[in-house]
Order: sequence, then C-alpha cells, then structure tokens
Amino acid sequence: MSEDVKNFTNTDEEDFEGMYGGEVILLRRGQTKAYTERKAKHLARQLVYKILLRQKKEPYLDTSRQELLDRMLGEVVAPPPEPIREAPAPAVAEKEEEFPEIKEEVKKAPVKRRKKK
Repeated sequence: MSEDVKNFTNTDEEDFEGMYGGEVILLRRGQTKAYTERKAKHLARQLVYKILLRQKKEPYLDTSRQELLDRMLGEVVAPPPEPIREAPAPAVAEKEEEFPEIKEEVKKAPVKRRKKK
C-alpha cells in the first residue's frame, strides 16, 4: 500500500529527535523534510507533545494542539508512485513454437544412459 508524501516542518525553536519504526529521526529547527503521510503525522504528534509539555500544558487536552499540527504538516508534495508492472512472460507453448526445428532435433536425439557402478 502506497501513501501520499507530505512535508513535515520542525516549527519548534529547538532541534527535534523523533522516533518512527525504531529509527531516530533528527530535524533541525525550521527544517522541512518530505515523508509518507503516516510518518509525517506520527512525527508531528511527537513534536506537538514535546512543545506543549515544555509550555506546561496538557498535550492531549490543549486547544492549540490542532493549530500546531496544521503548521507542521504541509500539503501533499508528491502522489504515491505507481507500482511497476512487468509484462507477463509468454506461455511455454508459445516459446516452443519459436524453434520448431530444434524441438524436432531433440526428439530424434538418442538418449545416452550412464553406467551404474
């Protein structure tokens, strides 16, 4: 499943270290990076939590929470890439018909048996 790509901006006055999928992600203050929408929202929620705690506000109840999130998350910067689809391989019967002379030679060739020891 592919997702849209969104900009995430560190709007804080400090550098931000976030975690996603066991990976530490560092954004300098004011820095913007493009991430999948899920990853950008996840990181933005972490940064909002950090900012509100520092301001001694309740992170999950404060009314400025959504405003902060909206400032951090930009518009979709790229649609998800289209999956690469390979052309189906031709059926075996089609391949055999490409070389009918070789097919006949193989049928006529004698079978050599190995001697058992």
